[in-house]
Amino acid sequence: MKSVLFLLAHPIEDAGCRYRVYQFVPYLDNAGYRCVVAPFSTPHLFRALRSRNHLLNKVSQAAYCSVRRLLELSRVPQFDVVVIHREVFPFFTPTFERMVLRSSQKVIFSFDDAIYAGHHDVSALNHPLLYRLKYGRGVDEVLGRCVHVVAGNRILGDYARRFNPHVTVIPTVVDCDYYRYREPQTRTGAPITVGWAGSRSTVPYLAAVEPVLRSIARKYAGKVQFRFIGHPDYQPDLPASTSIPFELDAEIADLHSLDIGIMPLPDTEWTRGKCAFKAIQYMATGAVAVASPVGVTADLIEHNGNGLLARTADEWFQSLSALIEDAVLRRRLSLNARRTIEDAYSLHAWAPCLVSVFDEVTGERRFAADAAPVPTC
Repeated sequence: MKSVLFLLAHPIEDAGCRYRVYQFVPYLDNAGYRCVVAPFSTPHLFRALRSRNHLLNKVSQAAYCSVRRLLELSRVPQFDVVVIHREVFPFFTPTFERMVLRSSQKVIFSFDDAIYAGHHDVSALNHPLLYRLKYGRGVDEVLGRCVHVVAGNRILGDYARRFNPHVTVIPTVVDCDYYRYREPQTRTGAPITVGWAGSRSTVPYLAAVEPVLRSIARKYAGKVQFRFIGHPDYQPDLPASTSIPFELDAEIADLHSLDIGIMPLPDTEWTRGKCAFKAIQYMATGAVAVASPVGVTADLIEHNGNGLLARTADEWFQSLSALIEDAVLRRRLSLNARRTIEDAYSLHAWAPCLVSVFDEVTGERRFAADAAPVPTC
């Protein structure tokens, strides 16, 4: 049995780590890989980092996690394969990645954001000055020196191929057994819920559509309500609006509370590298996605086929209005969206692809007999 060490930033509470690493571990275990997942931060530090307060607590926890990480790095030679998901240490890339690369000949790098570009506007982050010490073009060296790169979408894959020919694109996917589908509600008189799921770092993107949402609220007073998941401090000037924190145990139930899910994005180098995961979540659970056609979002959403794409304020208003007024349209787009996820963005379809990457790196060259066909592996 081959052993694999995953070095990642956060515990399972972090969406990126949960969907890019943790959910694949059982499949790798079944394929004969003994996996050890080593997040940098503890759940305690992860929760603390979500607030602007508790500085002393953050410092003490970060010191503990730093010592723990250094001890973990001393174990790298014991593993057959090491996977770095985004970063080894929160800052100073590629300093600690070089340590791993010196200790192991088989290092896979995994990333799901344009970390080579980073946020251009860090004002919404809790610690914007510290963020400037993260990532940057230092990741280019890591991409070039790793034995294989797993990228979250074709844009990230194309960037990685500038430095490394051994690149596999695996989208951020969902387990369709866990992401149960909910039929769109069609009850006459029941309010339609327009919602969003995200975090402090993505909530600024809502500013572009807030005027549209206010217009929708006026036009459909009493017929529409708004729900924002993941950043309770976000309190827009909207009637019938609620903002709630993200809760892991309530993740699917909260998504099921949405009839329409929105994903506005500005067009920047950072956002073009995103994996459209909000839209994937909406589409998997039954909410109709309305999104900006930025990056790979237009690959995922076929306009008026399995969702709607909107560029301008007028297009956002028309798209939301059409969905609020037309239950038949909502149902058609919702059903088609779920089929898209099951066919092309499901864990069952893509787990064999990740296993094949490990087989290639370790020289095992074996494939699961019952593996589902994979679109681009």
